[in-house]
Amino acid sequence: LTLKGSRANSVKPGFIEPSGVVWTGDLNAGVTRFDPSSGNKSVFRHDPKKPTSLSDDNVYSIYGDRQGSIWIGTKGGLDRFDAKTEAFSHFRHLDSDPNSLSDNWVWPILEDRSGNLWVGTYNGGLNRFDRATEKFTRFLHEEADQRSLSGNQLYSLYQDRSGLIWVGMNDHGVDSFHPELGGFVHMTHDPSEVNSLLDNNILGMYADRSGAIWVGTRGGLDRFDRARGTFTHFKNDPSNPRSIGHNLVQCLFEDRSGTLWIGTVNNGLDRYDRKTGTFTHYRNDPANPNSLSDNRVYALTQDKDGSIWVGTYRGGLNKLDPASGRFTRYLHSDTIAGSLSARGVFSLLEDREGTLWVGTFGGGLDRFDRTTNTFVHYRHDPHDNGSLSDDLIVNLHQDRNGALWIGTTGGLNKYDRSTGKFKSYHAKDGLPNDVIFGILEDGNGLLWLSTNKGLCRFDPGRKTFNNYDYNDGLQGDEFNQNAFARDLRTGEMYFGGSNGFNYFQPENIRDNSFIPQISFVAFTRYNTDDKEGKPITEIGMDVKPRITLSYKDNVANFEFAALSFYNSSKNQYAYKLDGFSDNWIQLGTQRKATFTNLEGGEYVLRVKGSNNDGVWNDQGVVLSLIVNPPWWKTRGAYAGYIVIVFGLLYSLRKFELNRREEKARVRESELRAKAMEAEKRALVAENERQTKELEDARKLQLSLLPKDVPVLEPYEIAVFMKTATEVGGDYYDFRVGPDSSLDIAFGDATGHGMQAGTIVTLMKGLFVSDSSWFDIPAFFNHCSKAIKDIRLGRLFMAFTLVRLQGNSLYLSSAGMPPVFIFRKRDGSVEEVLLKGMPLGAMKNFPYALYEASLERGDTVLLMTDGLPEQKNVREEMFDYDRVQRAFGEVATRTPGEIIAHLASAGESWMGTANQDDDITLMVVRVKD
Repeated sequence: LTLKGSRANSVKPGFIEPSGVVWTGDLNAGVTRFDPSSGNKSVFRHDPKKPTSLSDDNVYSIYGDRQGSIWIGTKGGLDRFDAKTEAFSHFRHLDSDPNSLSDNWVWPILEDRSGNLWVGTYNGGLNRFDRATEKFTRFLHEEADQRSLSGNQLYSLYQDRSGLIWVGMNDHGVDSFHPELGGFVHMTHDPSEVNSLLDNNILGMYADRSGAIWVGTRGGLDRFDRARGTFTHFKNDPSNPRSIGHNLVQCLFEDRSGTLWIGTVNNGLDRYDRKTGTFTHYRNDPANPNSLSDNRVYALTQDKDGSIWVGTYRGGLNKLDPASGRFTRYLHSDTIAGSLSARGVFSLLEDREGTLWVGTFGGGLDRFDRTTNTFVHYRHDPHDNGSLSDDLIVNLHQDRNGALWIGTTGGLNKYDRSTGKFKSYHAKDGLPNDVIFGILEDGNGLLWLSTNKGLCRFDPGRKTFNNYDYNDGLQGDEFNQNAFARDLRTGEMYFGGSNGFNYFQPENIRDNSFIPQISFVAFTRYNTDDKEGKPITEIGMDVKPRITLSYKDNVANFEFAALSFYNSSKNQYAYKLDGFSDNWIQLGTQRKATFTNLEGGEYVLRVKGSNNDGVWNDQGVVLSLIVNPPWWKTRGAYAGYIVIVFGLLYSLRKFELNRREEKARVRESELRAKAMEAEKRALVAENERQTKELEDARKLQLSLLPKDVPVLEPYEIAVFMKTATEVGGDYYDFRVGPDSSLDIAFGDATGHGMQAGTIVTLMKGLFVSDSSWFDIPAFFNHCSKAIKDIRLGRLFMAFTLVRLQGNSLYLSSAGMPPVFIFRKRDGSVEEVLLKGMPLGAMKNFPYALYEASLERGDTVLLMTDGLPEQKNVREEMFDYDRVQRAFGEVATRTPGEIIAHLASAGESWMGTANQDDDITLMVVRVKD
C-alpha cells in the first residue's frame, strides 16, 4: 500500500462492521459511515472548535477491534470512536510523556489474537497500547541494537496463524516478531545514564534475601533495584581504605547474618557492612600463615557452623573464622594423600546433609571429610563411563530432591550417591554446548544452564532440552562463570555475560506450540548427458505428487521448509526414503536432502520438520520418486551376470589354492631360518631406539630455544633457564618485525618429558608462522583452536605474549604468572596479572589485552611459576611477593645482574630441597 497524496495513486482505507455498516476514509476528506440497511450516511471531519471531532481529515487507516471499537489512524494522531456519543477520543504524541503515542502520523493498526492493540506510525516506529492504563509502549529503530525495528516508517501490520506479527516498512523491508514468546529482559551499560549498569562485562551475581540483586563487573560492584531499574555503584577509591578493595568483582555471597562477602579477581576478599557502607579487607600476607592463601578469590560459601569457605585461583581452599579473622588453609600436595586435588577452587557447596563439596580447576570434584580433614577425590577416567565427565569443575548445585549436579567444561553431571557414579549430558544429548557456567532451578524443578552457547532449560525427569540464544533476546551466546542468580522471593532468574545481563520469569518463557506445515520448495537434478554440468531445476514442487528420474540423473537434490518463521534458523528436519532405507535421517537445521546414483525402482521420500522449540509435524510431506534403470540393470541382464561370475570364481579359486600350497611350503623353510636372526636384531634395535629417543628429546629441547638473544635498540635482554627434567616444559622465543617491533613468547607447557616437548614444538611453529597475522588475543584463540583440533588430550600451554613497539608495551596472558614492571621514575614495581585460560583449554576465551608505555630505565620481568612456587626443605614456597621484592632491590641494574640476583635468591631459598619445576626468567630493560 503506497499513499502518495494523489487520489489516482492511492487506496482508500475502509472497514465493514459485522452489522454491515461500511466505514471509508480518504485524504483531506475525513471519515464516512454508510448504513446500507437504512441508507443513512454520516461524514466526520476535523472541527477546530470541537475537541471531540476527528483529529485530522487525512485518514490512513480504519480498524474495528473485537470489543466493537472503531479506531481511526490520521495524520494528527489515533482516534477511538464512541458509537453512543458519536465523539472521538484522541491519543497523541507528547514530548513530555514517554508513554504517549510515539508519532501522530498513524498508518497501520492491528489487534493481535491476545487482544493487544498495535499502532504503526510514519516516523515513530511501532506502539503497543495498554487498554487498562491507556499508555503506549514504544518499539523504535536503534542503530546500536540489530534486534530493534529495521526502520521507523511503518506501512502495514499482519499477524499470521502461528502468532507471528509481520511489519512492513518503507525502504527497510519486512520485520517479524512474536508478541507471546520471548520474555528475556536485557540490561546494559548506558553511557548517558549515571544510574545504569557500571560495565557490560558481568563476572558475578547474587540475589540477597531482601531482593536486591548484586552484580560484580569489571568496573566495580552494582546493587540493582529491580523495581526502579536503577543501579547503585560501589567502586574502589584509592583515597578511601574502606571502599571496595578492587573493581574486578569475581564472586558474591550473603551469609546467614545478612553480611555480604565479595571475592575480587586479584585483591582478596571483602566484607560489606550495610549499616556503615564500608568494606573490610582480607588479603594474603606472606608472613602470616593464618591469612588468605591467595588474593584471587573465585568461590564462596558458608557451612553449618558459620565458617566462610573461600576458593582461590591457585591458593587452594581457605576456611575463615569470621569472629577471629583467621584463615585455615587446605592446599594441594603431590606427596600428601588426602590433600586437595588441585590448587584452583572454582566452586563450593555445602549440601543439606552438611557435606562440603569442592569443585577444582583441573583436579575434579572433592568431598571434604571433616573428621580427618582430608578430601575424597572424584576424577575423570576415560575408561569409565560412570566417572566425572571432566576435571574442570565450574559450578555445583543441589536440587530440590537432593541430587547433586556438577557443571564442567566437558558437560553436565548428576551424581548418584548410592552407586558413587556420575551420569553425564553433552551437546550430543541436546545441550547447546559442553561448557556449563551456571545452574539454577526454577519452581517446577527445571534446571536453567548458562553455557558458552546460550541458555538451556533442562527437564531432569523427561531428559529434554530447550535452548535459547542471542536471537531469543539474550545478551549474547557466551555467559560467564559465577554470573547467575535467582531471587528466592519472586523466582526471577539472572544470567550475565560480556554484554550485560538478562533477567526473566521462567514461567514466562513459553514454547512455540505452532505445528508448522512442511513443503517442498525446490528440486534440482544433474544429468550426465549435460557436458557442462548445469543444474536442471523444476518449479511448483509443493503441488507435484511424484517425480520421475532417468538413470542419467545421477544427482537429485530436494529442498524443503517448515513454515514456521519465528527463529526459523532453529527449525529441524528429518527424512526417510522408503525403498532405500527404513531409518529416519536426522538433518538438524539442514533443509536439503541429496541422493546420488539411485538404483532403478520406486521410492517414497518422506520429510517431517519442527518449529524452533522442537514441536514436530510428524505427518510431514510425501513425494513419490520413480527411477527408470538402464537396460544392463534389468532382471535378464543380472541372471546372465550371475552365471558368468560363478564360472570365473570357480576357476580362480582352484588356481589360487594350488598357488598358495606351493608358496606356503617355500615360505615355511625361509621363516624358520630367519626367525632366530630377526629376534636378535629386534633386541638390539630396541635398545638403540630407546637410547636415541632420549638423545633426540634433549636435542629437541635445545633446538626449540633461540640460540641468541636479539640485539635491538633501545632494549637490553637477558634470559635464564634451569630445567627439572631432561626435556622441560618452559619455552621462550623472539620475533623481530619489519617495523623493528619485538614479539616475545614466554610459556610453560603442562608436564615434562616428551609430552611437554610436543606442545612446545607446536607452540613454536604457531608463534613463528602465525603471530604476526593476528592481534594478541586473536592469536591466543587461534592457538587454542589448533591445540584442541589436534586432540592432544590434557596437554595445555600457559603462555604470555609481549609485543614491544617503540615505547609501547602490549601483552596478554593465558594462565601465566604476573609480569612485573619496574618504573624508574618513582622506583615502583607494578604487577600485571591478567586472567586467562591456558591455551588449548577452551575455544573463544575473552583474553584481556594490557597496554602501557615504557620509559627509559624501565625494566620488565617475565617468569614461569618455577621460581615463585619453589619450595624449601620446610615445604614453604618462595612466592610471588618475595620475587617482586627481590626484583625491586636490583631493578636498576643490567638484565644479566638482575637474573643472577634472582637465581641466587632462589638457590639460597631451595637449599638441599629438590627442584620441583623448570625455572625460566627473562628481563627486558629500556636503556637510559
